[in-house]
Amino acid sequence: MTALSSLLISRKTLALAALDGLTVLTALAASATATRIGSGFSLLTILVREWKGATLIALSVHLLTFYVFELYNLRLDFRRLPNLLRGVGAVATAAIVLAVSSFVVPRWGFGRRLFGLHAVFLTLGTCLSRVALSRVIELREPPERALIVTGAKIPDDVVEELARNPESPFSVVGIISVGRPSMIFDPLNAPTPAPVSPLAECATALKVAGAKHLLVANLDQLPAQAAQELLRLKGEGIHVHELGSIYQGLSGRVPLHLVDDLYFLRVAAFTRDTNPVLSNLLRVFDVLVALALSALSWPLWLLAYVGIKATMPGPALYSQERVGKDEVPYTIYKFRSMRLDAEKDGPRWATQNDDRVTPFGRFLRRTRIDELPQLWNVLRGDMSLVGPRPERAVFVSQLSREVPYYALRFQIRPGLTGWAQVNYRYGASVDDTRVKLSYDLFYIQGRSLSLFAVTLLKTVQTVLFKPGS
Repeated sequence: MTALSSLLISRKTLALAALDGLTVLTALAASATATRIGSGFSLLTILVREWKGATLIALSVHLLTFYVFELYNLRLDFRRLPNLLRGVGAVATAAIVLAVSSFVVPRWGFGRRLFGLHAVFLTLGTCLSRVALSRVIELREPPERALIVTGAKIPDDVVEELARNPESPFSVVGIISVGRPSMIFDPLNAPTPAPVSPLAECATALKVAGAKHLLVANLDQLPAQAAQELLRLKGEGIHVHELGSIYQGLSGRVPLHLVDDLYFLRVAAFTRDTNPVLSNLLRVFDVLVALALSALSWPLWLLAYVGIKATMPGPALYSQERVGKDEVPYTIYKFRSMRLDAEKDGPRWATQNDDRVTPFGRFLRRTRIDELPQLWNVLRGDMSLVGPRPERAVFVSQLSREVPYYALRFQIRPGLTGWAQVNYRYGASVDDTRVKLSYDLFYIQGRSLSLFAVTLLKTVQTVLFKPGS
């Protein structure tokens, strides 16, 4: 699998989704049997022929709500009650959606008694499967032991990702230093592996560590002699992997500390407008979804307007200049969440617990309601639904000087939400910007309909479970 495909839908996630689909169908069959609807008939015939529309909708709605409620997040321990209750919430939310759909299109619905039994059976099945999943993850076979080959220090977050991510296929047990001495490392007792041995002693180090995998950092920067030694080891049955690709597939980030100019020169996605067909298709989705959201969210617009007017003086909306695609400035619109004198001392970054934000403004920010006026920017073509978040010109000039490759984020339209926003906390510093840029560049590199859709779904997750991110 490529880094993007393994991140979006791994084999484990596919298997779990298939199990969930089977659980939904089993709960339907059990409910049909309990209500005697299936008496004298084939349950399969009922599910496929008589309830075909309802069955397909039930499957789709449940799998989507399970994703939104993070039931496919293998990092969560579902033996803890707050995480287990996500399963209850997912089934309840799906039940509400299905109840509404059956009211709108009666032939796509089920009887009320069957509907209630199905929710009970499915809740039990989902909770039991997630508790079992957490136990299986705890008892799973340990990942393959591997050594990292590098000529420079490996950042802690790279090793941390390999060690903590349940999708990681490797356990790093040491480092092979190119041109420097080293020693074996115990991943259970140290956050960062100590060096193992110089590359010349790599075969011995692999044998001592019981490893058959090498994860090579900065492959292009290795001396010719080191590359030849790796090629020899590969011929002897040692598996050689590029560390940067492994890390991307696990973290959803371009590892800026492991790449250089040559990397960005090779990746076609960093050529401006390299895929006009995809850009036009995403633009169609932008307009359709923005129109739908505008029509459905009018009660929230009204709530925001009345709340702002009732709790603070001044206009409900405010506008501000931001830097968009190709570094062209445009005017952004938002519901006002700060005091009128918020920038009396000049522009400064907003922080997570910013004292300039009013109590009602904090509610607007947590729920993302303050961003709704930007749907107008999406319809105008200034923004996309998904992309790097737009920044002010005064900060762009500073960040372009201090953060390498920052200008690459202007290859596409800025977004109402973004891959960085759904994967990282609220950022208010240059260091946070570096991390968010690594997510933004991953999105630009792998931009597709699937990543676009996953980001929108993760935005719903963020609003529900990670307010303020």
